[in-house]
Amino acid sequence: MIVLEPADLAALRIAEVRGLFPDEADLKPAGLNEDEYRRRLERLVKDGLIRSFHLTLVVPPLLGGNWVMGALQIKSDEPRTLAESIISRLPFVTEIFINAALPSGVGHNLALVFYSRDFENETRFIQTFSASSEVEVFRVQEYTFPVSMPLTREERAFVQFLYQNPALPRTEIARAFGQSENWIKAKLSRLFWSANNPAGILRIQPSVDWTGCANFGHFHFLLETGHRPEVLKKLIEDNGFELVLGGRVVNRRYIEVESDVWGVADLLARVSFLDKINGVRVAGVVHNQEIIINDRWVKNIVSLT
Repeated sequence: MIVLEPADLAALRIAEVRGLFPDEADLKPAGLNEDEYRRRLERLVKDGLIRSFHLTLVVPPLLGGNWVMGALQIKSDEPRTLAESIISRLPFVTEIFINAALPSGVGHNLALVFYSRDFENETRFIQTFSASSEVEVFRVQEYTFPVSMPLTREERAFVQFLYQNPALPRTEIARAFGQSENWIKAKLSRLFWSANNPAGILRIQPSVDWTGCANFGHFHFLLETGHRPEVLKKLIEDNGFELVLGGRVVNRRYIEVESDVWGVADLLARVSFLDKINGVRVAGVVHNQEIIINDRWVKNIVSLT
């Protein structure tokens, strides 16, 4: 079992957004430099918390047009089998979350994130082939890109190389391309998605196994409450909680909030805090056990652009 340190978690959270190529502005608030950042990630890989890194594509700006980012929450007797069935049918599933719920009959044990060009029809399709499971489909975000992002032959080769080698440092990528490290930085600046570059088309993300962590977990808390989401947000936001899906009601009765939790005592304290809010009852908790990055579809999309 791995014992996580706060700086380990900070490095992992940066990796989930910036992959192995953070800027100093990303690292400085966490008190990390680039060498320490890589050392911490290498330890998490060695200890099995990070299973692997994967390149995925942000397809709306890459392919252009109107898109929806969707999310599924599912309660299933066979979550892994169902996840495999879904990703074999939906073309742009990017992330899979395997969860454990307590009590077991409350909440979801599988969640997926996907891009869709035809959200309404894909929603009906999902509900049809998931008929034996409880499934809810959510519209998370909408995108409109009038034109696709043109990639040069060199850039296609660059993305394909990163797809095959998502964990290489910039120095080794530069050596493989016979280019300077500044050339690599420039390509990443143009192509890598970030909040400051919403037209970026690639991400590098870790698949994570939380089951081997002894002192940390990420939890969703399922709340029965009559509070409107904006009111609930004000009641909890100063205590390390965030609304899930903007506070949308799930399973026709719950609003979910999420939080990082450091150990059993912290978990119990957070449940107690929520239960003491007037008009709130904690009906259950959902523990995220695995994050799986799905990159199976990426290679074919890059080769077609």
